[in-house]
Amino acid sequence: MKKLKRLAVRVNGPHRLIIAQTALLLLFSFVIFTSSASAVIRFTNRTLYINDPTPGATTTYTLSFTYNNTGVSDPTVGSIDLLFCTDPLPTAVIDEVVVANPCTIPTGLDVSHAVLSAQSGETGYSILKQTTNEIVLTRTPTPANEIASSYTFSGVVNPTYSGERYAVRMMDYHTTDASGQYVNLGSALTEVTIGPILETQIAPTLIFCVAQQVSEDCSSTTGGNFSDLGTLDPTRPLTATSQMAVGTNASQGFVITANGPSMEAGTSEITPLASPTVSAPGNSQFGINLRANNSLGIGSDPDGAFTNAVPAPDYNVPDEFKYVNGDVIASAPNVSLVRRFTISYILNTPPNIRAGVYTTTITYICSGRF
Repeated sequence: MKKLKRLAVRVNGPHRLIIAQTALLLLFSFVIFTSSASAVIRFTNRTLYINDPTPGATTTYTLSFTYNNTGVSDPTVGSIDLLFCTDPLPTAVIDEVVVANPCTIPTGLDVSHAVLSAQSGETGYSILKQTTNEIVLTRTPTPANEIASSYTFSGVVNPTYSGERYAVRMMDYHTTDASGQYVNLGSALTEVTIGPILETQIAPTLIFCVAQQVSEDCSSTTGGNFSDLGTLDPTRPLTATSQMAVGTNASQGFVITANGPSMEAGTSEITPLASPTVSAPGNSQFGINLRANNSLGIGSDPDGAFTNAVPAPDYNVPDEFKYVNGDVIASAPNVSLVRRFTISYILNTPPNIRAGVYTTTITYICSGRF
């Protein structure tokens, strides 16, 4: 019995001591770990806005956060370290010990040429140094207020892999070069992706009509395309009118040309006016214009909503007429919808004009400049 008692003492005694020591060590370790975790001060309200999230795009990043001075004995901040990594956590716990977390650079990301283009809240920063995935901001050490602050960087190149998440790790320091013990830390997680592509198109449109009379939108025409000016008389001009309407969504507008010979009977021709000229009965004259002609009581000024469509200068003078085969007689520099022009024709002949039936066909060509 004595031997058994001694054996029990020898076995049970040391084991109780080991158990007690282990429990003490575990408790001590827990207290240390909890204390370290509670000492971490984190930035609040952290966001990262990317202006263009397309993979590989060169764009603008805006980083926003609020400094947190809760429990901070010295709120002075002289630098901020911004580190871009695939893992947002700046630290990790390994075997109950807080250690720095390795940083893997997001594929294709490049902040080495980024520029600090704007800052608000806590300001006074400039870029001290930068690499492919890191920017260090510096300023004269100044106490940081607990206010919302933002920092905008232009010239950042996005990662090239769509759907890969990545983060910016943030730490601020008392020093001006991001050395020593950090004050705050935190991160903002994001990713670049190709979003839905929306596409549509508007078909090119050119509306053009010619007749004796036309509606502004070419929905109706009357009178056909034939005019009988009557019998030649050297004492008075013969006149006629026709209309045309045009509309286009062409970005550079349209041009209208008048094409064809003057009035002819065999080899006899009535002289086309080479420059704007008033009507002079008894002379050989053939011409047109696109304005109201009060002296002759014919024609009308252009009408319609789009006033950027106008007659060509030589055809835009009331009571003066011109006709040159192939001339541009009206145009618009950009999109022009719903515009109507009235074309006035005059014909004067000398007393000794050769007898005959004088005719011509004038073709108006409208070209949209898309």
